[in-house]
Amino acid sequence: MQINAAKSALQNVIDLFNTKNSQSLTTNEFDVAAPVVRTPDANPHNSSVTISAKVGSETHKGSQTFTYTRLDIAQIATIKTLGEFQSVEGSTLADAKAFAVAALGLIAAEVDFVEVAFPTFTDEMNESETATLTLKAKDGSYAYLGEVVLTVVEPVDGRERMSELYSQTQLDGFDYPVA
Repeated sequence: MQINAAKSALQNVIDLFNTKNSQSLTTNEFDVAAPVVRTPDANPHNSSVTISAKVGSETHKGSQTFTYTRLDIAQIATIKTLGEFQSVEGSTLADAKAFAVAALGLIAAEVDFVEVAFPTFTDEMNESETATLTLKAKDGSYAYLGEVVLTVVEPVDGRERMSELYSQTQLDGFDYPVA
C-alpha cells in the first residue's frame, strides 16, 4: 500500500491493519503503541507495532503485535528526485522542509531537520556556496526511518564572487622612480 501523505502516519498504519484484516476499526476502539525497529528475518518487515483494545471496550480485549515495513527516506530519495533547495533572501527551515516534503511526497509531521537554524551565507572569499541540512524521520514515526541530506544553494543576488571573476592575483607591483 502506498503511503497517503494527506493522512497522518498513524492513520496510514490503521489503513494497513484494516486492509489486511478486512476491518474498519478506528482509534476510538483501540490504542496503537509507538513502532519498534525489528531486524528482518524470515519475516522481511523492519518494524512492529502493538495494537491494544481500549480499556472498557465492549467488543475487543487484549493486544496483538503486527509487523510492517516503514520506509527509509534515503531510499525514497533514490526513487524520487530531491534536488537542491535554491534559497532566497529570508529562507527558513520551514521553507526547506516544505520543499523536501513536496519533492519526496512525505508526511510533513513525520520528519524534521536535525539542524536548528537555517544556514547563513557570507560574502567571505572562500565561503562555500552551498550548505547541507539533514532531514530525519522523527523518533516514533509510524511511516519512516532514516535520514536524507538536502543541499541548500546560496541565494542568487546578481553579484559575482571576486574569486571567480579575477584569477590573476599576483600583480606586478610598482616600479621605482627613475633617477
